[in-house]
Amino acid sequence: MKLPSAILACSLLLGALTVAAPPVQLADFTLKDQHGATRAYHFPKARVTVMTLADWRGSEQLEPWIQRVFDRYGQRLDIDGVADLSMVPKPLQAMVQRAFKGKLTYSVMLDWTGPVVRQFPRKPAVANLYVIDRRGRIVAQHSGPVNDSAAAALFGVIDRTLAAAR
Repeated sequence: MKLPSAILACSLLLGALTVAAPPVQLADFTLKDQHGATRAYHFPKARVTVMTLADWRGSEQLEPWIQRVFDRYGQRLDIDGVADLSMVPKPLQAMVQRAFKGKLTYSVMLDWTGPVVRQFPRKPAVANLYVIDRRGRIVAQHSGPVNDSAAAALFGVIDRTLAAAR
């Protein structure tokens, strides 16, 4: 009886973390954040990145993930986020941008038309996290809320990616 439980647990864990094979190569991109500052991503980068991406419904799952990654890695890697705002009608964009300014103290890149978020394989209505190596390749992705087994799997990929970057 324990074997089927172990198989189920492994399949759930593997379903939560997808290792990109072959890795998806990101194109360089530039977006503005909620404060109007231009943020440019050019590869290769000096550090490994954990990129977060979510639509409005998935955004509530991001903060626990960001906190866990920051608590473990601090300044050893970049933690950035892109908000998928492609479904926001143009007349509401200023109001949504003000909401981001009021709610978040850290910079979030705002993708109003979708060209950046389309580079990332993603699931709607949940948090999406990506481990991106210094060359701009997505080496792993996780979609969904934080839990201990998913965090451990993600940290394993981050650890290996950081070790390879040395």
